[in-house]
Amino acid sequence: MRYQRLFFALLLMAISGCGPADIDVVQSQSKFDPVVERVMSGKSNNIHSLIAWQNGEKVFELHRQGGGTFGNQKTSNVPVGAHQLHNLHSVTKSFVATLVFIAIDEGKLANLDVPVFSLFPEYQQADRVSKMSITVRDVMNMSTGYALDELATPYRQGSGNVFNRHYMAKDLQAMFLETKLAFEPGSRFAYSGLSTVGLSKIIERLYHQPFAEVMREKLFKPLGISNYRWLTQHGSNEPGADWGLMLSPLDMGKFGLMWLNRGHYQGSQIVASHWFDMLRSSSFYSYSMGYRLHFWQISRVGGAVAAVGIGEQYIVMLPNEQAVIVATGGNYDMPNAPSLEAVRLLASLL
Repeated sequence: MRYQRLFFALLLMAISGCGPADIDVVQSQSKFDPVVERVMSGKSNNIHSLIAWQNGEKVFELHRQGGGTFGNQKTSNVPVGAHQLHNLHSVTKSFVATLVFIAIDEGKLANLDVPVFSLFPEYQQADRVSKMSITVRDVMNMSTGYALDELATPYRQGSGNVFNRHYMAKDLQAMFLETKLAFEPGSRFAYSGLSTVGLSKIIERLYHQPFAEVMREKLFKPLGISNYRWLTQHGSNEPGADWGLMLSPLDMGKFGLMWLNRGHYQGSQIVASHWFDMLRSSSFYSYSMGYRLHFWQISRVGGAVAAVGIGEQYIVMLPNEQAVIVATGGNYDMPNAPSLEAVRLLASLL
């Protein structure tokens, strides 16, 4: 609304003593004024979009121009808007994990406790017997037994972060299968995109198609998502299963609404309803959040289940409020998570 945009721009000028930021409050209510004021004051730092749905209806929408990453390029002016593609980063992981749930629903995979290496009989190296203890559940929980913790080192260190290992690899399946065990599978959380790469290879083995094509058929088509882009791993040129998806904030919301409605979306049961119950409890804890099956549990945001990406990309499902909140941003290397605080405030006002 134009008058709202002018009012809040003037408010920002009064607060900061400088010219207005390009902030568009598309939809709001008076009860959400503290959220708008937080963004206007700069307390959410470089947040790009913030949208909320409750009881199936959109109730809040705000966009803010700013810098960050668009595709593979860093820019001071990321395209921002409800229909603009945005880097999802590790939110992508939760989309790939959803394909595993669908594969079990469809009988392609017996259950989460299937030994991963039983699906790859061609792997016959000396450590095959010990690796047979790695289950699909372990890979979903980032507890493979591989000592590849991406959170141990800032991503800005480039080759110093273990992410670079599979990003540069020419054969992703071989890397996943050949990585050495460092601890007992299932015993320890070690956040690694190679786990998600492993899930994508499991999907390809089950469906005999590239995982991105399976995602198009099993998720994007039933959700009505046609505008998307895949960024690719440098070494293999394959879609980045752990980081490479670009979607618009509105299409991110479709994924969240599907999960909030226990796998149901606009007349279709896309994924079985019982999976959401499993996502609401945690198997491991890291960075003040719980983790289970490639989703995060955020207790300080109303018991939320969330898909989370670096730079503060969020799809937050709030079953207690029957709400979904989507946030995108360019808040890289910010441990205080300013956008998450805006999400928390918005959730408290629903």
